[in-house]
Amino acid sequence: MKRDYYYINNYKNQGDLAIGRHAFERIALIAANSVIGAQVPSQNKKKMNRLFSLEGPVKASFRKDGRIDLRIDVSISKTAENIQDVCLLIQKKVGEAITKMCEALPFQIEVRVTSLTA
Repeated sequence: MKRDYYYINNYKNQGDLAIGRHAFERIALIAANSVIGAQVPSQNKKKMNRLFSLEGPVKASFRKDGRIDLRIDVSISKTAENIQDVCLLIQKKVGEAITKMCEALPFQIEVRVTSLTA
C-alpha cells in the first residue's frame, strides 16, 4: 500500500500530525529553483521536453521505515561552470529546506539533469 503522508513527532500526544507527499514535492521544487543556474522544468505539457510522462519533475516517495526519497529533474544553464557542483548545491538546499520545515531527514535526494538551457 502506497503511503501519502509522513507522520512527524507529536510531542503533546493529542493526535497524529502528518505532512502530505505533495507538500514535500513543493518544498523541494521551491528549494531547487532557488539555486542559481538550475531550474525545475514546468509540468505544463507544452513546455516539457519529454514526449510522455506520468509523473511531474519532482517525485517524493516514502519508505516503510519512514524515510523519504526525492527525485528531482532539473534543467541546468549552459553558463554554469560545473554541473556536478550545481547538483550538489541543489541536494544541499533541498535537504536543508525539508529539515527546517518538516523535522524530517530525507534518506535520498536524487538529482537528474534532463537538459541544458541557454
